[in-house]
Amino acid sequence: MIMNSCKEIGGYFGLEMNPLKTYKFDEDALLFNTARNCLRYVIRAFNIKEINIPYYTCPVVWQSIQKENCKIKFYHIGKDFLPQSEFRENEFILYTNYFGVCAKNVKQLAKKYKNLIIDNAQAFYMPKYGIASFNSVRKFFGVSDGAILYCDKKFEGDYSVDTSYDRFSHLLKRIDVAASFGYSDFCTNDDSLGDEPIKYMSNLTKAILSCADVEGAKQKRLQNYKTLHEFLNCTNELDINLDIDDVPMVYPYLVRDENLKQRLIKNKIYVATYWNPLPDEYMEGIFQKYLVPLPIDQRYAKIDMEKIVEVINGKN
Repeated sequence: MIMNSCKEIGGYFGLEMNPLKTYKFDEDALLFNTARNCLRYVIRAFNIKEINIPYYTCPVVWQSIQKENCKIKFYHIGKDFLPQSEFRENEFILYTNYFGVCAKNVKQLAKKYKNLIIDNAQAFYMPKYGIASFNSVRKFFGVSDGAILYCDKKFEGDYSVDTSYDRFSHLLKRIDVAASFGYSDFCTNDDSLGDEPIKYMSNLTKAILSCADVEGAKQKRLQNYKTLHEFLNCTNELDINLDIDDVPMVYPYLVRDENLKQRLIKNKIYVATYWNPLPDEYMEGIFQKYLVPLPIDQRYAKIDMEKIVEVINGKN
């Protein structure tokens, strides 16, 4: 695609974005199109031939590693989300900051292992720990792609700038009609990222994120989390006390109720399932079967959290 760098004047209007508060990108950050490609960049930068990763992770993680011809060693995690394995001093370890509530684990592991890489796809606000860390913009804000990488080493490459205008249909449909009308578009647009090579973040994604009230979103997430925790703490099998650096993506609610997800979805409270199933003898199998990631993001207020609690308690 040939891009004309000359400024265009006149013609139809584009999407208007006039921020009251402007998000500033960190000067040390590398802006790429996807979190999985951030990981591929890290593997190249450190010339990693073998890496330890958790069983409890999105399949795109190990698929991306395989694309770099890097050997994978899987490890289990416990109920506290910490690895159940000990690693050698020089081994490379990828650790997932699960649901954005594992800052204490990240800090503990960073002190112990010198080649630690943090997958902050579910923890947009987490500061850098380890030799590299990366997040996923689209899990926290209304964009179709984008990721931010912090890496101790640089790997020079001829990367083009991504374009994402053709992946925004699900976001526009959600505004114009409803989320359910855009779901098939979401799946199509999400799948389209799978074969994308490493590219820089698109100008569209950067522009929209630059207009996001990032600090306001943070405060709303923390407040919504607090509201749910006040109601659900006594029945949640997970014992979570947020660290000062935790800003959750969701409220992870672990309860042995196989019908809860469907009851929530029936009431138009959409929750995901993470990730591939493992036998119940492993903690990952319990998580996959019973853990319900409850939405707490900046679109919602206390009244919405109270509705979620009512459905959980069987009042709807």
